[in-house]
Amino acid sequence: MRLFGGQTPTDMDASDLMLATLYRRPFSDPEWLYEIKYDGFRCLILKAGASVDLFSRNGNLFNGSFPEIVDAVSRVPGDFAWDAELTVDDATGRPSFERLQRRAVTRTARNVRAAAGADPARLYVFDALSVDGEDLRRLPLLERKERLRESFDDTRTLIYASGVQAAGEFVFEQAQSLDLEGMVAKRLDSTYQKGRSRDWLKIKHAGYSRAAALGFGRK
Repeated sequence: MRLFGGQTPTDMDASDLMLATLYRRPFSDPEWLYEIKYDGFRCLILKAGASVDLFSRNGNLFNGSFPEIVDAVSRVPGDFAWDAELTVDDATGRPSFERLQRRAVTRTARNVRAAAGADPARLYVFDALSVDGEDLRRLPLLERKERLRESFDDTRTLIYASGVQAAGEFVFEQAQSLDLEGMVAKRLDSTYQKGRSRDWLKIKHAGYSRAAALGFGRK
């Protein structure tokens, strides 16, 4: 399969990301995959040869603030474009958006090294747009996930976000019990589409502690 219009991983940008549509309540369906929604920064990861770039959803480059992520991605063989969530955990192992924000604005080399040691980042990788020059976006989600799973082994820094098929209500209950942001439901046969789509639905946990503290827990 050729890349769309000759596009290579380094030609992609944050505008190529697929976005989920907000949905009001959890549901279960055997034709859907359900993933935990982590409270972090959405990232487009591009690797071509020795070059690695981490782009935020708004197109900002994160390389300088998260060198441990760049290093971990650089160790994965091949060229690729990944869709992922960047997080920093608190002492309990839950994603801390406050710590993540602090890391993101840390830029001087000395401070970045200290911040990486105190608050190491993690990358939850959940989709692959291309692998070694092959565009995967026309493939169904389940095939893209299989190709992604084959491409790297989990470490403390890089984590494959697997998801659970059919049992959406169970996954949402787990997100609630762990005080996480919510979940994302994805059609198993969905292609990777640029922009917002109803093939991906995000269901937020209204009682999520950070959301409640900021006053938007029920939005």
